[in-house]
Amino acid sequence: MYRLFCNNKMLVCRNFFEHFLDSDFSDDICSSQVFDNTLDIIKKWLENDEENLFLDDVDNDILAAVLKKIFRFAPAAGGIVLVNNGIVAIERNGKPDLPKGHIEKGESPDVAAIREVNEETSISNLEIIRQLPSSHHCYLLDGQWTLKKTSWFLMRSIDVFKPKPQTEEGISKVYLLNKDNVNDFLEKTFISLKETLGEEILSNLQLKINN
Repeated sequence: MYRLFCNNKMLVCRNFFEHFLDSDFSDDICSSQVFDNTLDIIKKWLENDEENLFLDDVDNDILAAVLKKIFRFAPAAGGIVLVNNGIVAIERNGKPDLPKGHIEKGESPDVAAIREVNEETSISNLEIIRQLPSSHHCYLLDGQWTLKKTSWFLMRSIDVFKPKPQTEEGISKVYLLNKDNVNDFLEKTFISLKETLGEEILSNLQLKINN
């Protein structure tokens, strides 16, 4: 299943997976009526609709071609970082978030995740435990729709927690999530992060998700 978040709504494609975006397709696909119809539907959803959009009956190659037509892709990476029995969180431009950032050219997602966490929080001695599900969200930037896939990793650090926020990136605070503040974090953070990693965050804090 593929979920793409845009503000507080999402595009859900239950028979589509992100690896289809790596596939090649013929030029004929982009000249078909189904391609044009799907393009119009997704553009309308992006620009006007406030409801979730479910597309389960569109050919995977056509859907991949439409997404590539609409979006500029901006890969990123970040982490759920375990420190002192808590999880590292940040406040970026007034919004609760997890440390993450763009993947540089030629950089692998895991290397980028460690670099970005270190740059944004000054936490070092980071060790990746395992890869987590990726999140996908989109936004309009300079008139161009941009799709950001964030590769997430569970990691730990044994360093003493003495963070320093990367203020030039709009980060004003680095702090630890615990049982007392995690629900407030999940309520106020981005819906793409909450839906993708909420259960993982609570599980690592040995809490259950609230329904």
